Amino acid sequence: MTLKFKTRDVEKSLYANYLKRAEECYHAAKNSFVAQEWNAATISAIHAVIAGSDAMCVYFLGKRNASESHNEAAALFKTIRADDEGINTNTNRIARVLSIKSMAEYEERLVFRAEAEKALKDCERFLEYIKEKLPK
Repeated sequence: MTLKFKTRDVEKSLYANYLKRAEECYHAAKNSFVAQEWNAATISAIHAVIAGSDAMCVYFLGKRNASESHNEAAALFKTIRADDEGINTNTNRIARVLSIKSMAEYEERLVFRAEAEKALKDCERFLEYIKEKLPK
């Protein structure tokens, strides 16, 4: 079965812009966490992971997710190399972080500290991984 993704072609060299966006969102997430702003920390971590996933996809596939469903970002990321343990581990990180996106951004309840902490940890590990794989 062939998976279909709504994607947008992006020049490979532009991966660096997505990586920069990911790093800036991660810094915002860390600063918000220190300030005990759990919602902002989580939302920034989510956007850091999305941008980081885009950076990897642009570099390795020449495209990024363009679907309204951010969950397809994880599926597209996995196509970089489905048989790679690091890709699979980090696909799971993307999925975990994205699983709280709707709650963090749109629902009535607020994000708990423990949820923000988990999102930030997954974000940090994910960004460490992609920075190892992308050119400096």
